[in-house]
Amino acid sequence: MGDRVSREDIEKANEVHILDYLNSKGEPIIKQGNKYYSHANHDSLVFNENGKWYWNSRSTGGFGAISFAREFYNMKFQDAVRDVNNQDVQHSHSFNVDVVKEFEYPQKYETKEIENAKKYLVNERGIDEKIVLALQKHGLIVEDKLKNIVFKWLDKKGNIVGADVQGTVPMENKRGTYKKIMPYSKTDGGFSLDIGKPNKIAIFESTIDALSYFDLKRPKDIRLFSMSGLKDQAAMTAIRELMQECYERKESPEEIIFAVDNDKAGKEFSEKWENVLSDEILKFDIPIEKDWNDDLKKQRTLEKQNQKSVIKNQSQAIER
Repeated sequence: MGDRVSREDIEKANEVHILDYLNSKGEPIIKQGNKYYSHANHDSLVFNENGKWYWNSRSTGGFGAISFAREFYNMKFQDAVRDVNNQDVQHSHSFNVDVVKEFEYPQKYETKEIENAKKYLVNERGIDEKIVLALQKHGLIVEDKLKNIVFKWLDKKGNIVGADVQGTVPMENKRGTYKKIMPYSKTDGGFSLDIGKPNKIAIFESTIDALSYFDLKRPKDIRLFSMSGLKDQAAMTAIRELMQECYERKESPEEIIFAVDNDKAGKEFSEKWENVLSDEILKFDIPIEKDWNDDLKKQRTLEKQNQKSVIKNQSQAIER
């Protein structure tokens, strides 16, 4: 009779809400409103409380956990049904539909000083203090009342459309510090920093990696853009905006640089874009270590060692 599943198994799997299935699989899901969610590593993959899902970058979608498992995990129908039913699902989501909220920046939690932010970025992350002070001057970073760093996402008009929050106080978790994207941040937005008049763009997984890259390489006429993850739609929107700005100046974009992490996920993400962008402008800049901040911290360690060596040699010369 071949590989079959019973009608009862199919009905049971159909009763599992897709969001409950995602949680049971450990997929990183970000709430974008009372109605919508997105995948942290694929921001063009969106989910609705009513059970529907759509993957914009692939122009595909469906309803429920079974259809999602078939697309996302490349499963046969029978295997998808079994996988949904085999999860330890907590039935916590209903099909209530609420109004999606717009992003509202919590200005009241800002502080005037950035001492904790500066100490963390300079001492822990190795970023040049001048860069940190310049970011403060241009309103791109602030510190909140809980000693967190807030990296603001600004649109072309200077409106705040989202933000990353980076803790400065050690915590007992696998990341070491508190990290989050503010609720209702623009789904295809991210932290952006223009150096000169940008005719190229470099795309990163995090804001700190973008700043580390700038500190290491000091590139000119470039836009540094953080996706806050690996997000197809955020990258596409950032590329499209740069291209539009170049065309308005009657110029052509010089380079589109993917500078994501040196790991399997980063490599797979970058490879997808080889089929989208021209070889003439598409470039890849990969860190030596896992990410650009690791490269920067290694550079800072070498600088300190060289400085100690110089001081030691000077002292020995004086003693002679």
